[in-house]
Amino acid sequence: MIVESYQTIQLADSFCHALSAILRRFDIPQEAERIVLNCRDPNYYRSRQGLHPVEIQFKRENNESLWSIAFIASFSYQNDRHDSLDVELYFHLANRWCYQPDAGSADLVQPAVLDLFYSWCSAFERHLAKQALQDIQLTMIR
Repeated sequence: MIVESYQTIQLADSFCHALSAILRRFDIPQEAERIVLNCRDPNYYRSRQGLHPVEIQFKRENNESLWSIAFIASFSYQNDRHDSLDVELYFHLANRWCYQPDAGSADLVQPAVLDLFYSWCSAFERHLAKQALQDIQLTMIR
């Protein structure tokens, strides 16, 4: 259901299966070509502690195509004084780059950056397995 290979970046089968299982929970219109999955821990908004919100955008050519991940972003409050969330990590698989506010942009296939990405995916997969993100929503982008 989800593309596993993005040029030199190979997603773990288990990560793709976990995302596919979530997507199967939703009735996705056949004409949908872009969808956004939002995963949230409501406690984070109240206490600023817990799992940070994650957004994953998927795209496909047509209803026969597999979904490919366009990007993955996680968000956080930058400090105790901010009332709005900001991007803390942004992985753009299609264009192979990563963004982190403190470090700027980097090529996603650099070994250290790719290690960060794989570690992030592994941690996110564990959170999904534990059902730690209670608010999961899917939106179609027109």
